Amino acid sequence: MSIFKVGRTDGHDYDEYDAVIVRAGNETGALELVLTSPGHWLYDGKPMRGFKADGSNATVTRVVEDGPAEIVLSSYNAG
Repeated sequence: MSIFKVGRTDGHDYDEYDAVIVRAGNETGALELVLTSPGHWLYDGKPMRGFKADGSNATVTRVVEDGPAEIVLSSYNAG
C-alpha cells in the first residue's frame, strides 16, 4: 500500500473537499476510495462533496517517503 493525495483540479466552495490523503494499492484505487466513500455526515451515495462522480476534476499524486520536509496537505474550507 502507498499513500496518495487526491486533489481537485477545479475550484471549491464552502463545505466541499478540495483534497484527501488516502492509503491504497495504486492510483486507481486511491481515486475509487474518494469517489465511493462517505466523506460527510450527509452522505447521499455521491462522492465526497466537490468531487465529480466520474473523477474528471481530480488528480492523484503518490506521496513518496523520501525527499525534503514538507506539508503534504493543509485544507481549510469552512462554511
